[in-house]
Amino acid sequence: MATSKPEQEGGLAERLTEFSPERLVEEVISAWDEINEASRENAVLRQRISSLESEVAGAGDPPQGRGPTVELEEMLRVAEGRVLQLQRSLENERVRRKEAEERGGSTRVDGLLEENARLLKAEEENLMLILDMEAQIERLVALLDGD
Repeated sequence: MATSKPEQEGGLAERLTEFSPERLVEEVISAWDEINEASRENAVLRQRISSLESEVAGAGDPPQGRGPTVELEEMLRVAEGRVLQLQRSLENERVRRKEAEERGGSTRVDGLLEENARLLKAEEENLMLILDMEAQIERLVALLDGD
């Protein structure tokens, strides 16, 4: 049974949420490296095809060994397909990360605001404790001076 493209992308999104952010970064970098390698392979294949085509055209004979050219063209098509697939994966990951940042960003801000309020309250309590201790020290000094 074939699955539709939205179902496949939904499954991919679910699978990607299981990975840690560090692992996702590694995967994106790996995919980017694969895209770059596929691009280099494409360039090499295009050069080889051009070279073979110029050899065939320069020979003047009808191409008898058409097999290698067809094979190289097929390799080129496969490589281009892989590049497109990796580019889509990269773009999907970028979108997923942006959405995660937007969702997680507000939660993080809320957490930071709560932490700030807690720290301000602790600071106020500590200040009151310091003032109370200073008053007690002054009383002790006054008692010692009085003796």
